Amino acid sequence: MKIPVGTTFVVAASLLGVAAVAQLVAILIYFGPGFAPTRPEAVVVEPLPTTAPAEPAVIPAPAPENEDLAAQRLRIEELMGEVEMLEKGPSPDAALVPLEEAAALQPRNPDVLSRLASLHEKLGQIELAQGAWKSVLDLGPDAGRFLEVAEIRLRLLRPEAETSGGSALRDQVGLSPGSTLGVVDLTVKEAADKATKDLRLAVKARPGEAIDGRDVRINVTFYEMLDGEVVPTTSRVQSMWFTTPVDWRDEGIEILEVKYEVPRIGADGGPAPQYYGYMVNIYHRGQLQETRADPVDLQELFPPPLSELPDFGGADGGRAP
Repeated sequence: MKIPVGTTFVVAASLLGVAAVAQLVAILIYFGPGFAPTRPEAVVVEPLPTTAPAEPAVIPAPAPENEDLAAQRLRIEELMGEVEMLEKGPSPDAALVPLEEAAALQPRNPDVLSRLASLHEKLGQIELAQGAWKSVLDLGPDAGRFLEVAEIRLRLLRPEAETSGGSALRDQVGLSPGSTLGVVDLTVKEAADKATKDLRLAVKARPGEAIDGRDVRINVTFYEMLDGEVVPTTSRVQSMWFTTPVDWRDEGIEILEVKYEVPRIGADGGPAPQYYGYMVNIYHRGQLQETRADPVDLQELFPPPLSELPDFGGADGGRAP
């Protein structure tokens, strides 16, 4: 026989069940996140750059100005080739046309301007030659070796140009009568630090004379005052031709530079000797052509021989072959 459940017990059991459910819910709420399934942390993997198949290198097309410069250089070469051919022909004046075109294309090209000036000289157009050489001079350092040539040529084109120590007797071509070679311009410049002196001389050949450089000898000697006596220097002397090849063709003038190192101490360690002057002697086929000296008494102190065998061994000290 069943024992009837009392109302009080049913209520109590119900309350206990509700409380248990509430506790379970509370536990789930409190500890729920900890029991949630853990998802692995996302790792971002950057995709590797896709390597595209190698493509052939594309050479950029030259800029328009580069194309223009290349075409200009090519045209200059063509024009100078024409100049070379026309100058050797029966009418050298025809070479003026390509030369003037080249000068118009490159008005700051010292080579073109000097060729134009030289041709004007050859044709007897002195004023035009002076203008062309002046254009070279106006280039300044950009003219390179042509700067010195322009300075000398302009001096030579001045009427009655004279240099110190030169012979007073000159013929219509500016040389001593009967000589094949002669000095037509000579300057001496001292360096800013006074450590060297540069002697530059323009040597001219008589028009129509074929000159073989092996037959030419130019002696340049510097002198010093030592213990009251004038003696040849023992200092270092170097020579260099400004114009090449040295064959006295075209305008028939070659320019030589001779550099003299000023001594700072005597040979025996004593006081340095004092610079006194220089003398230039030019020989052709062993025969003296001209002498220049500054001061002029050096010609009396050290008279040059009238004949001397050519030196085929090259420049030595103050001597230039």
